[in-house]
Amino acid sequence: MSSVKLKQVYLTANDPGSLARFYEGLGLKVRFADPGKWIQFVSDAAAFCVADPMQSASEQLKDAVLVFDVDNLEAAMERAAALGAQVGAVRDMASHGRAVKVRDPGGNVIQFYQAAG
Repeated sequence: MSSVKLKQVYLTANDPGSLARFYEGLGLKVRFADPGKWIQFVSDAAAFCVADPMQSASEQLKDAVLVFDVDNLEAAMERAAALGAQVGAVRDMASHGRAVKVRDPGGNVIQFYQAAG
């Protein structure tokens, strides 16, 4: 897969409001650009959007996963589980850190990453 700089990432959801509450619960800022249809993450880095089902992110970007850097992996996992996510097993990545894949309540796969040290 070649390197691509993304300006917007769409996550599918049957209930964008519920998915917005999940990501707000993780501490991310969101706003409704068109209530009931999609939300936009408020970020300096890029605009991430959550939309009604059209085509899943995995269908559009076969190997893409949103990665969120966290300071405390266990705390992020506990918070995500409490908000309705399915949390996988922690993977140690040699000297680079630790990561865990999470399926959000909308079924999208994301990853939490904690750098080594």
